[in-house]
Amino acid sequence: MKYKIQHKILTLARNAVMIDGKVVSFFVEDISFSHWDFEYREGWSGDAWLAESDVEAPNFHQACNIFRLKLGKIIPRVSLIIQCYVDFLNEPFLIHKENSDVAFFRHTKERGSVGLMFMEPEKKALDILLADLKVPDAFYRYWNDAVNTTGYSSKLLLMFSAIEALVKKDGKKDWQKIELVLGRELTTDLFGTKENPNTGLRHRLVHGEYFDNTDSTKNYLDLVHKKIIHYFNGSIFSEKILNEDVVNPQRHFFGNKEECRCFIKPTDNSHSFTLKEVMKDFDENGIYDPKNYEHVFDEELYKSY
Repeated sequence: MKYKIQHKILTLARNAVMIDGKVVSFFVEDISFSHWDFEYREGWSGDAWLAESDVEAPNFHQACNIFRLKLGKIIPRVSLIIQCYVDFLNEPFLIHKENSDVAFFRHTKERGSVGLMFMEPEKKALDILLADLKVPDAFYRYWNDAVNTTGYSSKLLLMFSAIEALVKKDGKKDWQKIELVLGRELTTDLFGTKENPNTGLRHRLVHGEYFDNTDSTKNYLDLVHKKIIHYFNGSIFSEKILNEDVVNPQRHFFGNKEECRCFIKPTDNSHSFTLKEVMKDFDENGIYDPKNYEHVFDEELYKSY
């Protein structure tokens, strides 16, 4: 079956490939890349590109995987070339099967961040930490960098450095302390063992081996964060001052998205399955009450489409 896939790519780069003096789409791996909006009078509008391709696949799940795997190969290379922000993983896409009156739509939209409270217990914790001499300043600086950055791998690498600063003894890792902080299982996952540290995720990421399939079974960011907060409550404060069950810790001003995944169809023949048109409707009228498209509630579609 043939599927037409359209995907938004958020970027600060202006897609300005020209042929014979005209701005055109360029093709890579059978995918067309064009600027989100371009007019000769107005120039480049919107910080985005549009990626489009026809994909042959048995179902829309596999079509989506084929398409996004190609983007996963192309976009990191584009990142090096354009030298500015580019991301597609958190952006909307539309998948339409040939001759079908419905399409699958993944909608994402920026939303505001939700803050946390700094109250009397947090002030007490601050007073203790300022007087404490056991935790080096390097830990706090690395941890602050980790909290303030975005991206899973970048956060983890900074958190690993913070942990190493925390557990150093006479210039070397104190393996007993790492296990005290993280527990044996998480220590083995992330740092390997004293006898063979090369098997740990930290070593692999630092030395040019990116995540593999086995690394996707756990959210190491959340696990490490909880272990650190638990360690400070138990070993530094000697009481449970900090909340160990914060939902979505390391909250950030940027990169907050709300998402819906649904099947849709146009309310009449004047509306087509184009990503920009569908997004405009959902953005203006909300995900629950679009005007030009309607939700199709059919669980069988997820199996048969």
